[in-house]
Amino acid sequence: MMQFKDDIRIRQRRKQKNVHWSRFWFIAAGIGIILSALTICYFYVSLTPMRRDESRLQRFVKAKTDIATVQQISVDHRQKTTYAITGTTASGKQKVAIVRGKSNQVKTYDRRNGLSDKQLRQLILTTYKPKKIYSANISEYKQALVWEVSYKGQNNTLNYVTLDFKTGSPYRVIKGL
Repeated sequence: MMQFKDDIRIRQRRKQKNVHWSRFWFIAAGIGIILSALTICYFYVSLTPMRRDESRLQRFVKAKTDIATVQQISVDHRQKTTYAITGTTASGKQKVAIVRGKSNQVKTYDRRNGLSDKQLRQLILTTYKPKKIYSANISEYKQALVWEVSYKGQNNTLNYVTLDFKTGSPYRVIKGL
């Protein structure tokens, strides 16, 4: 009789040591889903002001200029916030609208008067020999329309160059950040 009780105790101890791996993986997956949802919510909420500004700018530019279709909006925070809105008119002409901050003033420029994207890329590649071009956006610098270009230099440093919109001549060059 005593032997039978000891066998039961040994079996009970072994059962207690079993780990339910399915329960562990279920809890880990639940935590992963919750963290993913929180991350998505964080980015959605943090990008709301940007989406609101883009929507406001599209409505504003369509109302104040002859741009019918907005293709790209870029922002520059140099001294004051400047938005460059690239779009197409109803007749198919490409235009650039410049809006400073939240002002009600807009300046429009004919996109064909400046360097094309292909010409700008070729100019950057031949003149500055970058390893990688990060961005090339239209902006305004000292009341002139310019290209703001950031790129990775040969020595793996971040570089910025501000080029004239029409000719591509440099206004300022910042190397080695």
